[in-house]
Amino acid sequence: MENSGVLCNVNECMYHAEGNKCRLDKIEVSHEKTSAESIAIPHFCKSYEKK
Repeated sequence: MENSGVLCNVNECMYHAEGNKCRLDKIEVSHEKTSAESIAIPHFCKSYEKK
């Protein structure tokens, strides 16, 4: 299964794949909200593991 719409440019992550893709079936992220109306960005990847 490939994560569609997910881009990863963190080359030092062991799940980073060619073309800035992520190899994981499920990606865990944490969301930072500055206010109730704002969109939850940036998203921080909790699935990161160093190569």
